[in-house]
Amino acid sequence: MKFKNIIRYTAALALPVALLGGCTGDFEELNTNPIEVNPSDLPFEAQFLEPMSYSYPNQQNLFQYWTNLQIDIFGGYFESPNGNFTNQRYDINRGHCGGMYENFMLHIINNTGRLIKQCDAEGKFDFSATMRIVQTYNLLDFTDAYGPVPFLSVFKTAGDPVQPSSFAYDTQKAVYEAMLEDLDTALQGLKTETAGMNTYDIWCGGDRALWAKVANQLKLRMALRMVKVDPAQAETVAQAAISAGVLEDKDILISKGFENEMWLMFNWGDCGANASLVTMLKGFKDPRLKLYFTKNTQPIVKPGAKPLQVPDKDGKMVDKKDDDGFLVYAEEDYLTDPETGEKLKPGTAYIGIPAGCAIGGKPNQYSNYSGWAGTFSMPQPIMFAAEGWFLRAEAKLRWPDIGSEDVKTLYENGIRTSIKNQYAYRKSYAEQGYSEFKQSLPEDWNTLADDATINAYIAGETVQTDYTDPNTALNGAYDSKALNLLSVKWDSGASQEEQLQRIITQKWIAVFPLSTEAWAEYRRTGYPKLFQVKQNASNGVISTELGPRRLPYSDTEINANTAEYNKGVELLNSEASGGTSGDNAGTRLWWDRADKGNF
Repeated sequence: MKFKNIIRYTAALALPVALLGGCTGDFEELNTNPIEVNPSDLPFEAQFLEPMSYSYPNQQNLFQYWTNLQIDIFGGYFESPNGNFTNQRYDINRGHCGGMYENFMLHIINNTGRLIKQCDAEGKFDFSATMRIVQTYNLLDFTDAYGPVPFLSVFKTAGDPVQPSSFAYDTQKAVYEAMLEDLDTALQGLKTETAGMNTYDIWCGGDRALWAKVANQLKLRMALRMVKVDPAQAETVAQAAISAGVLEDKDILISKGFENEMWLMFNWGDCGANASLVTMLKGFKDPRLKLYFTKNTQPIVKPGAKPLQVPDKDGKMVDKKDDDGFLVYAEEDYLTDPETGEKLKPGTAYIGIPAGCAIGGKPNQYSNYSGWAGTFSMPQPIMFAAEGWFLRAEAKLRWPDIGSEDVKTLYENGIRTSIKNQYAYRKSYAEQGYSEFKQSLPEDWNTLADDATINAYIAGETVQTDYTDPNTALNGAYDSKALNLLSVKWDSGASQEEQLQRIITQKWIAVFPLSTEAWAEYRRTGYPKLFQVKQNASNGVISTELGPRRLPYSDTEINANTAEYNKGVELLNSEASGGTSGDNAGTRLWWDRADKGNF
């Protein structure tokens, strides 16, 4: 099938830039390649690369619409220093919520659906197994963002030379059932050994046992997502996944020269560190703070402050700069770090951006808070081994008969694995990030992942710090009191709820920057507790306390797939709880039960 047919296939669900609107002046169109390519004409192994690489979209504009303008914010990891992006204040822009559709329909299932059918027909069941796992990985993100989505009808026609102009929606429950079935089929398929898998496999390098662990970890994710809607099935699925084995030590990362889009979001000045995450990392004395972010990248000064002036060689007065090229201000114009009282010259403090504030368009001082500790070429994460330990810890907490290790051991193994693995893969790239901003490496840089450091962290009894905005002109309007008042140290005598809070909080820190998973777990459990937005512009649609529960469907879907869209909203309402309904960001998904607590 030619590329023009692929585009026709997704016409009802793809998101043209004309409808989305540009986020920055630097934006290119989402689909810029006018060249028609028949995927079947590509080398067989090359056909697998697009869905695998686009599982963490390596295209700048798509990435923004995929997660960065909404899920990255809602999950508590990031915040935009550009106040023109209204999603952060819950004035939801539909155009900014459509990238997940674009990515799944165009880059994932167009390829996975065709390849699964082809490989199954040729008896290459291990090859089709990898595509089933990749498809499920992305479909889980897709349905957990929107709720009911088109899947079964889309997959049924995948690879056909002529596709329908519209696709029917499935309930989220039906999508989950299909995903679990696909993963079981994939696990069986991995028992086949077709030569050549390593030539295309940028996830697991041809390691079928590692692929099986990824599949089982996805099953365990889904099992715990289902605990409030089908606890019996959740336990059965969890038991099977844990018995078969999930990730324990090896992270799934992709690089192959792909651009790290999160680096670019920071570089553009459209994204920054969320104050919720920074204050938790600071309060817990977490060594990963220094691996995730740099200190402030520019001077932080009083509103309206002007740089000092000095004469140039011709006697003309120009802005004064220091030896590193940073603007120099009068001492009284620098704002101070609220914790230390130190003047906020470049590279002084780790500072996050407050949640949901009317901070104005860029550039502004919030663009100069903590930067991304990484580079253009930094690998992109798909799945972390640490998550496997935390999933098992929660499963053991809920179902004591599952597995042999106790909850405390599983919890602490998750922390240990995360710190060691994050350090191993981020260290060299973070060093380049610090260098880019002319910052010295932290004094303890070479010992961040030492056993002594990790043991001290695991035994830590400190809690999240308050957030105090350095801008004193606002009179504390953007300040927030700490919400996460349980320390890292495990407490076997604590309640189940408190133990769950510790597990999910540490899991949330460990899976950074995978915001899709972070947001899903926050919605499911309420943990960690995130700072509430200061301005809620949703007109009551979204709870300030709870935050958004889903993404609204795109305008393109409403206009081009109207009949099926309307049926999809009916399915959404049939699965929702909590009194809110309709295609808005306040409606709960199938597994997000308002009428049930965590236990």
